Amino acid sequence: MARVLCVWEQGSNLGHLSNLRAPIQAAQDLGHEITLVARELHRIPEVMSGLRFGLMQAPFKQFVPKVDATAIQCYAQLLAIQCFSSPQELLLYVRAWRAIFDLLRPDIVFFEHSPTALVAAWTYGFRKVLVGSGFDIPRTDVLEAPLQAFPTAPRTAEAMEQLRTVDQQVLELINQVHAVQGGQAMPRLGALYAQAEAQCLMTWPEMDCFGPRPGIHYLGREGLQKQPAPEWPAGTGPKVFGYLSNFTGLEFLLQALQAAQVCVLLFVRDISEELRSRYTGAGLAFTSHLVDLAQVTAEADWVVHHANHGTSATFLLAGLPQLAIPLHQEQLFNALRLVGQSCALLAYQDQANYGEAVAAMCQRTDLRAAAKSVQEACKLQESGRSVEYFRGILG
Repeated sequence: MARVLCVWEQGSNLGHLSNLRAPIQAAQDLGHEITLVARELHRIPEVMSGLRFGLMQAPFKQFVPKVDATAIQCYAQLLAIQCFSSPQELLLYVRAWRAIFDLLRPDIVFFEHSPTALVAAWTYGFRKVLVGSGFDIPRTDVLEAPLQAFPTAPRTAEAMEQLRTVDQQVLELINQVHAVQGGQAMPRLGALYAQAEAQCLMTWPEMDCFGPRPGIHYLGREGLQKQPAPEWPAGTGPKVFGYLSNFTGLEFLLQALQAAQVCVLLFVRDISEELRSRYTGAGLAFTSHLVDLAQVTAEADWVVHHANHGTSATFLLAGLPQLAIPLHQEQLFNALRLVGQSCALLAYQDQANYGEAVAAMCQRTDLRAAAKSVQEACKLQESGRSVEYFRGILG
């Protein structure tokens, strides 16, 4: 029996935990001892029902400063802002992770968006596997710095030189901590991720926000857990499903949907009761709980959401046109990937009018044709067998 450790440090909501369900299921099937070290413990019952494992709180950077996301142009900047900004700070998190590793003595660790845990793991000999969407795992097949320039970063010589400088600064910061710990220095920042024996991308090349990668195993997405059936409001217009949060332009979106006379069912996190009551009516309804997305995909004409990876991938595999309203940088990259394949439209969270976008989603048949084309490309690839794949890794 092996000791299997799954860790999740960065990001929020259900997608990151969902990526770890398959390796945990595989380890349970094989009778291994499993521990999950997670960032958000309160999310676990929604994703991990039926699985047995030990549980610990993950160490992660507290009080992350608010910065303009457009100023973050590469992975090194992301690490410096969201994970560690000084050797003293990083050393504290490394000590915490090393205490976990020393306590649990794992034989294999699955890392889901856990950069600081990977820094701490540098001097350990246990097996290391990366799990996540494209954004969670920067490309390591491009050896030269900087580590993973973002899709929105300018590609001018001057801009790339600035990113290489940041890359070197973050590498030096990490190596200062390795020196204190008596570990060998990392030769380049990409080695942080290249130390893993395998990269398991829970997506398809079509949804990899950093582009298709040669020699990487894409596992697609596992089937969705059963939820209650959607209860659509009465109406004769196109059926539209929304999976949203209470964002800046929400009321303007509700106005546009109402004016378009479509049949709308919305799941909106943290919506006020006053706003919900004001817009509930003929053709527009809200649900307070998650619904069966498999049934939604069979019944909806198009969907609107914030371009979370899991949500985008679910509707991409169903061949549905998507209206993406990203709220942060990773979601923007996912949205741009969809738009680049002509199966989605992009809108912004602070728009004052969504009328044109909603009308285009209702009228443009080319979006559905493109969505169906991408759907077929995804279906040709192996998907839904990630548990079996992780059993092979675990042996």
